[in-house]
Amino acid sequence: MNMKTCGIITEYNPFHQGHIYHIKKTKELTHCDCLIAIVSNHFTQRGLFSLLTMQDKTKLALEAGCNLVIELPPCYAAQSADYFAKYAVESLSQLHIDQICFGSETNNISTLKEYSKQMESTQVVPSLSMNQNLYTKNIHPKDILGIQYIKQCEKYGITPCTIARNDSFKSATQTRKEYFDGISQFNDAYFNKNQTWDTNYPYLRKFLLLSDTNTLSTYFLVNEGIEYRLKENAKKYQKWQDFLMASISKTYTKARIQRTCMFILLQITKAQMQENNHFNQVIVSGFDSVGQEFLKGKQVITKFKE
Repeated sequence: MNMKTCGIITEYNPFHQGHIYHIKKTKELTHCDCLIAIVSNHFTQRGLFSLLTMQDKTKLALEAGCNLVIELPPCYAAQSADYFAKYAVESLSQLHIDQICFGSETNNISTLKEYSKQMESTQVVPSLSMNQNLYTKNIHPKDILGIQYIKQCEKYGITPCTIARNDSFKSATQTRKEYFDGISQFNDAYFNKNQTWDTNYPYLRKFLLLSDTNTLSTYFLVNEGIEYRLKENAKKYQKWQDFLMASISKTYTKARIQRTCMFILLQITKAQMQENNHFNQVIVSGFDSVGQEFLKGKQVITKFKE
């Protein structure tokens, strides 16, 4: 059976009503036969622990209308926008999907494609964010990922399409904040309140204190002498937020510190990432009958027992 396929790139940290809207509108817009969600697993793009397990993300996505759910491992998820998009689309491309649909503030593919072209000719300053490098266009932060998706789609002949972001839905950031403030949230029975840096910082701190700077410098994203600052701050601060704020600099943003700490905590080295700089695999987390039919004959990795 020749199915029309569409992919969505998601985090579900946590899974909220805006995600249900995204799934529903994607199916309405693309008329796809099989909707495939690639979902960041234990860590998110900004280097945060995920409040939901991959099993629960998969369950909720399938219940909401996805037909197939595949994983984006932490080493590929906790990346800057360009690499996050690269790895996610690489995996989806292995399934030869037709389209990728994403939320956008601009909601104009032509405009986003023009921004994408401008990026190719822009001299990037590594210490500045992508938005700062393209400051004259005042690109909305939520469109930065979309621009990267378009860039990656062009490599694989995938058609990008957008859905206008709906501000009537609470964001994942706001959902997390209210949850930790003690306010009940949609589907919060699935949340694991211990999946935070506050809870896991003691393990990172001990590792930083016990490791020498030469060893720390071998881990991915540990550059420009940040290992000295992280080790010194681990000596000074017993709480994650104090450690985090003291570690931030003009070069190392909050998200970059979180990602760097994740790679240190998981002990993922620069050499390992260099050897595995492509994600040409499909890790299946779950599917319904449509997804099962679509997978027939395809080379994928599964975690299911025989």
